[in-house]
Amino acid sequence: MGTAVQSGGRDVPGSFASWWRGRYGRKLLVEIAIVAGLLILYRSIRMFTRSDLRTAFANAREVISFESWLGLPFEDNLQQFLLDHPTIIKFLNHYYIWFHFPSAIALLLWLYLRHEHEYRPVRNLMAFVTFAALVIHLVFPLAPPRMMAGFVDTMRQWGPNIYPPNALDGAANQIAAMPSLHFGWAVIEAIAVITVLNSRWRYVIIVHPVLMALAIIGTANHWWADAAVAGVLVVGAIGVYRLARAWIGDRRWSWTKFRFQTSAGIEQLEAHANESSGEPDDAVADVSSDETTVDDALVVAAPRHPDDDEHGPLAS
Repeated sequence: MGTAVQSGGRDVPGSFASWWRGRYGRKLLVEIAIVAGLLILYRSIRMFTRSDLRTAFANAREVISFESWLGLPFEDNLQQFLLDHPTIIKFLNHYYIWFHFPSAIALLLWLYLRHEHEYRPVRNLMAFVTFAALVIHLVFPLAPPRMMAGFVDTMRQWGPNIYPPNALDGAANQIAAMPSLHFGWAVIEAIAVITVLNSRWRYVIIVHPVLMALAIIGTANHWWADAAVAGVLVVGAIGVYRLARAWIGDRRWSWTKFRFQTSAGIEQLEAHANESSGEPDDAVADVSSDETTVDDALVVAAPRHPDDDEHGPLAS
């Protein structure tokens, strides 16, 4: 008597096995490990070029020249205006610190717990943009405005100050100004909230990247060009993702067969195997009952539109 081929076993509701296989067990631990690993790798890679001060200052002068050529070197004018309002400066100092990592972690937790289908695209977008930024940090170290003459380090003067006086000390790479991940992540967070929510109030989140742009420039931690490059990375990453989803569709990469396969094709193959073994239809759980041949089951189905099985800010 043959054995039915099934997509997976069923756990007793309320059991440890059911919890472990659910979204709050193994999956959540894996996601925490992935995010923690990415953060550790991010901090480690940023350390590689933090001692290349000569190149960083030379690149800063090139950025100033480029902005002057465009007729848009307004960082010093903006900061001079804000310096006349210490309360605003202090607010932007705190915003720069407390709405970077904390807001990114809060977004990912909110999506995972409340909007699971949108979580993975946003996580992948943040990871892609972050590591694209790291490559730029490695090949183009850049000193921020606060290290240049004519600018005030507002965090050192009014606090809270998270950077040591010596750029070579501490755990942060102070010459990794371009692109600004503070601004890039803020844009991603705004896109995610606007895409996921249906409330008319969802557009209030646009205030977040606007305030972050004021914070990074007003505190002299970034040039406006740093924010522009971050914005280009985000838009480019979304475009690449949509093209990839349109080509891949509902296919998934099989490491055993080294090719893309669809979930429907795998289920059809399981159904055919069960029919060939002589098992009755009701002995097969969670498997399509449509008749098919082995050759048909192995054929990769035509890709569906990404909206059929993928939602979120990256879906077209």
